[in-house]
Amino acid sequence: RYGLSPVIPEVPFRAVMERIRQVIADIAPHDSVERYRGLGVDVRQGTARIIDPWTVEIAGDAGTERLTTRSIVIAAGASPFVPPLPGLEKTGYLTSDTLWDAFAALDRAPARMTILGGGPVGCELAQAFQRLGSQVTLVELAGRLLGREDPEVSEAVLAALQEDGVDVRTGNRATEAGTTDGQAWVAVEGPQGAQRIAHDALVVAVGRTARLTGYGLDDLGIPTGRVVETNDYLETLYPNIYAAGDVAGPYQLTHAGA
Repeated sequence: RYGLSPVIPEVPFRAVMERIRQVIADIAPHDSVERYRGLGVDVRQGTARIIDPWTVEIAGDAGTERLTTRSIVIAAGASPFVPPLPGLEKTGYLTSDTLWDAFAALDRAPARMTILGGGPVGCELAQAFQRLGSQVTLVELAGRLLGREDPEVSEAVLAALQEDGVDVRTGNRATEAGTTDGQAWVAVEGPQGAQRIAHDALVVAVGRTARLTGYGLDDLGIPTGRVVETNDYLETLYPNIYAAGDVAGPYQLTHAGA
């Protein structure tokens, strides 16, 4: 249309990964201890436990101390959820936390990538790595992608991924992971029956788990389910103890937490 001939772009994968690492490094100082101390915040590093609604005990390198306070904010975050899939630990997998370091030394994207999970993280990674040179298979248990969005959104994202070449398998349950003759695979069951999908990289993106243990919620009787339960004002069972971000949900995404 514009007199330009189509070309296949060359992707310097290692350079792309290095740029991502550099962006992360550039952002890191904004979340650093030094920055917050510079703003006047008294930062204590250690393992904290809420003793009662007004007392927090902190165990650090210098010993244990107790602080009394009028209010407490629980912002313990979340970590990627790894399903109890038989064989998964033995064959190995990556998450959105670990894949950047794992791919940093690669000269090109993994030839075949399987992603478990068709939520925001799974869809973003599927499109990105498909465009960077991988053949991506995206496996989602539900009947459509992005289950929390309107059906029209799911359809639009599905169409975009398929146009890019992603092999989208909705309505498929991963049942097992394994290795045969040095080739890693994940077994799925869906409308087409049982199949094994071979891969060079397996990414687990089936959701995040709020960090709910180890700092006293059970002892205080603060209700938790998938996340810390709060009211519309982010108050827990105790109105002076709040919870915010991934630990409170319901949307465990950076912009929602902010």
